[in-house]
Amino acid sequence: GLQALALCQELGVDVVATVGSPSKVALLLERFPGLKPEQIVVRTAGGQTFEHQLKAALESITQPGFDLVLDAVLGDYFQPAWKCMKPGGRHIVFGAAAMTPSGDKLGIFGWLRLAWQWLRRPMVDPLELPGENKSLMSFNLIYCFNNAEELGRLIDECMNFNLPAPKVGHTYPFDRAIDALRAFQSGSTTGKVVLTVE
Repeated sequence: GLQALALCQELGVDVVATVGSPSKVALLLERFPGLKPEQIVVRTAGGQTFEHQLKAALESITQPGFDLVLDAVLGDYFQPAWKCMKPGGRHIVFGAAAMTPSGDKLGIFGWLRLAWQWLRRPMVDPLELPGENKSLMSFNLIYCFNNAEELGRLIDECMNFNLPAPKVGHTYPFDRAIDALRAFQSGSTTGKVVLTVE
């Protein structure tokens, strides 16, 4: 998210940022001084609540809708963002944090919750896309593990933007990888969670 914002800033794009907790707003305002607090949405609930939050943030940048949505959360936040896209807009999915379990063990209730989320996952009807004039896309860089040449080209393109180094939020020694994963799953981290190897 932070690197996406940096890239948008480099390209002169008007942005609306979303965060999962109020504690992350100050970091965004400090790291991106050009952002106004009204451009940052603290996700408190999906559905109409989130849609109203997005529309208010769009008003603050005098935009009628989104040209591009970068979505790492999905869940109840997908449809509101989809509805706020302009014709010709692109919604790019690169994660599903809303469906990621937060504990070490799911247990029966965790599995039931995950099944319920799966059944209620966002759906887009391909036959409606031409009428809406919107695109849904996704990517996962794991596919590049078997295509080092493509990965190198993508990294080179990113390096050409001269972006600031990614923010390292938390560092853990490798033998505390489980603690690092728990911190990441908590949703309270900002920046990268890094494992160090000695």
